[in-house]
Amino acid sequence: MPEVMAKAEQTVAVALNQRLFDELARDAMAKYYAEPYWEARLLQLSENITYLLTNKLSLDRSVLRISRPGYHSLGELKAELAWVERLKKYTAVVAAEPLRGVNGEHIQFLQSALAKETYASVLYEFMEGGAPDENNEEEMLRSFYDLGEVTAYLHRDSRSWPPARRLDRFVWDYDTMLGARPRWGRWQDAPDLTGEGIDILARASGVIFKRLKRYGKNKENFGLIHADLRLANLLVDGLTIKVIDFDDCGYSWYLHDLASAVSFIEHKPLAKQLVENWLAGYRRVLPLARADQQEIDTFIMQRRLQLLAWLTSHSESTPVKLLSVGYADGSVRLAEEYLRKHL
Repeated sequence: MPEVMAKAEQTVAVALNQRLFDELARDAMAKYYAEPYWEARLLQLSENITYLLTNKLSLDRSVLRISRPGYHSLGELKAELAWVERLKKYTAVVAAEPLRGVNGEHIQFLQSALAKETYASVLYEFMEGGAPDENNEEEMLRSFYDLGEVTAYLHRDSRSWPPARRLDRFVWDYDTMLGARPRWGRWQDAPDLTGEGIDILARASGVIFKRLKRYGKNKENFGLIHADLRLANLLVDGLTIKVIDFDDCGYSWYLHDLASAVSFIEHKPLAKQLVENWLAGYRRVLPLARADQQEIDTFIMQRRLQLLAWLTSHSESTPVKLLSVGYADGSVRLAEEYLRKHL
């Protein structure tokens, strides 16, 4: 009976949230568009609430991102937009154009009678394309080669653009991913872990800490990155790779973008070749030192643990239910392999 009641309460909470988010989307449409012909469809609940906006007359589309209160400051949102606009203007990176509201501002503030908090939103142009097909090996391999090249353009701009060292964005390092201040929660709280599994993952985390401390942070290996370049944030349009969702961009090791690229697929047999293709594409633009290549496994394992924490702390997120199946056990198996190689 308690479980039935808990599920019923959760269903009611989801329905209330849906009403709130729909009201916020309606408020946003009025602030971005003077015409009353727009409608909103919820796409995803994650760190943010994402809607597809469609003009019922022209069929024009755009993508609305509503930030959860407290996740980003106004300064952080402005910094993200500044980098995206910089990339569009001065690099070969294809990214969505942020759109201005009727008041001329990119960032709009939304309210609803269903919530006390004020929500911030950003609207982006709609871009054609879809995520790489995980069941199409040829497409995946080609896409990862192109993605490596695109990522190198991002990193090259980060290194050469002076403001990139002082933007108001948070830091993704060991401390904020696995250590004392984990932004997405603790991987240790994953409900599917056994005591033995926790011990294995803790040992892997300890090795990660030691290796990254030795690897260090310097201007050649650490800077402003996308930080979430996984399949869900890529659009393949013919031979073009498009990058979306810079919401988590911040300061981290450049190789964290490689680890992010294989998020949720790092256990698959094809992952090793995907990494090799990513590296080949990256080297077309930027070199990688031997010290960088020696830590690829470390960054992939760190990302895996970071996402284990994310899955645990974001049970309401749209993709979590599917992604969580077997993820804890798979993480333990990867950690065992990592320890065999690096202990």
